[in-house]
Amino acid sequence: MSERLIVTNGDSTAEALRAAGMAAEILPWRDMLHDGPVPQGLSLEALSEVRARYLAEAFAIGHAEVGSEFAARDATIRNHAKFDRIELWFEHDLYDQLQLIQVLDVLSGLGRSHGLFLLQADDYLGAMSPSALRAFDGAAQPVTPKQVESARSAWSAFTGATPQALAAVAAAKPATLPFLPAALHRLIAELPDVRSGLSLTEERILSTLSDGACAVGPAFKATVDQEDACFLGDTPFFRRLDALTFCPTPLISGLPFPSQRCAQGPSHPDYRAFTQSTITLTEAGRAALAGRFDHARENGVDRWLGGTHLTPQNLWRRKHDGGIVAPTLQ
Repeated sequence: MSERLIVTNGDSTAEALRAAGMAAEILPWRDMLHDGPVPQGLSLEALSEVRARYLAEAFAIGHAEVGSEFAARDATIRNHAKFDRIELWFEHDLYDQLQLIQVLDVLSGLGRSHGLFLLQADDYLGAMSPSALRAFDGAAQPVTPKQVESARSAWSAFTGATPQALAAVAAAKPATLPFLPAALHRLIAELPDVRSGLSLTEERILSTLSDGACAVGPAFKATVDQEDACFLGDTPFFRRLDALTFCPTPLISGLPFPSQRCAQGPSHPDYRAFTQSTITLTEAGRAALAGRFDHARENGVDRWLGGTHLTPQNLWRRKHDGGIVAPTLQ
């Protein structure tokens, strides 16, 4: 029986920690919570089922496979009492910060308040050398009650049916969880813009293409390079290209097929064909960049921002100053 558990963001970091020889059981959290529904008020297992259904459908992967991974993860965290020491190793970006507040919310709900430690990095753990990771060993600090309170408040806001509380948390000054407000501010920017109807990621994709056609692979790099803290992987990026292409009035053209065919990874011919395809702006894309075409209104929207379901009837929007606009005020 291991007495130490390290919870971290995903498989690449988990593998790096194992390669560094960490004397602990490593638990990758494995969920891109910034994509798809994360409704409020569900048990850990019920939410995991919602997430498994979404991920299986969105990314064309087996529901049973995803469900079993979540079940094993959830069982480990429910069995927290076997670990004298639980360390949370997370990065500064949106992907990690959402996982962090979920894990702290879950552990608090299970009554775990002792033996919790937090290590937050302002760089990407999975890309670090074994020696760099070993330098962090022993640096995790005890989780404080204020950090738990902040995490639980942020998780409640993130899973809320409207983004109002989320915007308030995002606007707060960094304090107990210093990377969280900036991460949530970035999440708010994924709401449709008040003029163009574009999320910030969509806006950056179109801006990347405004100087000319580009292959999908370089477009991905150029888009994520604009982030202060990169959080978006290749497959969710591809999904955003789908949304700009396979809609009533396409904003980009050139994709050979929807990105679900890329699910088997970089070694598959479909993945290579997709990433090597050349995409270009349409006239509607140029109009959206100029604020003369409302993508969300004209092409419709059906996606989630945490617990907020964005639809034509529930179309929350963002302003460039970080504020939000309620559907009734548009």
